Amino acid sequence: MYKNLLIHILLTLLVLVVMGPVDASAEVSIDKNRITVSGVSSGAHMAHQLHIAYSDVFSGAGMVAGGPYGCADGSLSVAMTRCMAKVDSKLPIAQWVENIRSAVTTGKVGETSALDDDRVWIFHGMLDHTVAAELSAATVALYAEFLPTENIRYVHDVEAAHHFPTQNHGNACTLTQAPFIGDCDFDAAGELLQYLYGDLKAPEHETQAALLETTLPAATSAGLSESAYLYIPPACKDDGQACKAHLVLHGCAQSSIQIGTEFIQQSGYLPWAAANNIVLAFPQVLPATMNPFACWDWWGYTGTAYRWRDGAQMKVLSDWMRGLAVP
Repeated sequence: MYKNLLIHILLTLLVLVVMGPVDASAEVSIDKNRITVSGVSSGAHMAHQLHIAYSDVFSGAGMVAGGPYGCADGSLSVAMTRCMAKVDSKLPIAQWVENIRSAVTTGKVGETSALDDDRVWIFHGMLDHTVAAELSAATVALYAEFLPTENIRYVHDVEAAHHFPTQNHGNACTLTQAPFIGDCDFDAAGELLQYLYGDLKAPEHETQAALLETTLPAATSAGLSESAYLYIPPACKDDGQACKAHLVLHGCAQSSIQIGTEFIQQSGYLPWAAANNIVLAFPQVLPATMNPFACWDWWGYTGTAYRWRDGAQMKVLSDWMRGLAVP
């Protein structure tokens, strides 16, 4: 009896180890020239930062309810007064553009010439009273300084509140409340992925895709969870085809520590990824005293370099995606 019990315990431990976080870098094949990023709210700010600073890594970006690069200028008070619901003065777009160009010369951001053929998809809900519409418009204007206007799609005619809009998941589209997913009869994930990648095959049905929980290197030093999630289509695993990859950044109060995998499962990315062999990466922010709502750093809580290439979260995320793309 004791022998059988010992065997049972050992088998249980083995299962727990196998199901725990793993190193997925050896399990996926990614085309390093087809890595894109998107996010909602604070995740939109971070997606924008990553795209500008790591133009050599990301070939396109999607932003839902975010704002322009450098808006907060490293200050929480500026972030709250200039970069949220109320824009209290004319936004200094020309100065932000000049700051980016100057940062190229010091190596703080990548070459802006790498943005020339990229695509950008920007969304602002008509009923969003959390982030002002002027901020999304300013993001469009900023991007127009670095890439052709025909490569920028700005969607601002959907009666959506401040959340991630979906085809048929979440709260009423007019509401801003947890888990900040809106049933808007509008598939933001599908729309942005189609624009960033060109022709994609529409999913025939919803996909309850199996997520792989993996370890995110150097996460805790950047205020992130060591546990991140990947969706890897079967065709993209070892010895398979080199697949597209998309980094998805949740918004404030949407971390898996707060709502489990609800954002991942309901946002609409998974069916499109399954139908089109797109690897999805879902890192997670840890709630903390200085960041209780688990927002991505777009104002400087991780340090003054937060928006540059050597910013704590910026480096962790870009290193992760580049590591996944290693043959």
